Amino acid sequence: MVGEYRDPSDDVDDFRLDLTRPPASVEGELDYASTVTAPTEWVPYVYTDTELRAHAERHGLSVAALVFGLLGLLVAIFGVWGAALSLAAIVLAIMARATEHRSGALWVYGLVTGLAGLLIAAGWVLVITLVLMSAVS
Repeated sequence: MVGEYRDPSDDVDDFRLDLTRPPASVEGELDYASTVTAPTEWVPYVYTDTELRAHAERHGLSVAALVFGLLGLLVAIFGVWGAALSLAAIVLAIMARATEHRSGALWVYGLVTGLAGLLIAAGWVLVITLVLMSAVS
């Protein structure tokens, strides 16, 4: 007896109100059972071969860190302006270390050249400060 009211005096032991209706297919809607899935955090993501190759060949941040580090070092040899490039190299190298696990030592070279360029630029700041202090006094 689906969807019918049953008199409680008929069956005292098996009294219940059946308020369900028989399942009817509605055109254009999916079946409820086909829409029930596990939450996405429970389902492991399966990478395709193309995605795996793309992740393995990713070296963009590491190469950028190395290029900025070398440019920062080169510019810092001749003046203070290499500090900005060297600082960018350090930030990129730290980001590359966290995201590009197969980039090898490229990010390390970027970090080292960035630190060297920053130290040379800091030396220029110290030299310029000492020269200005001696000129003032």
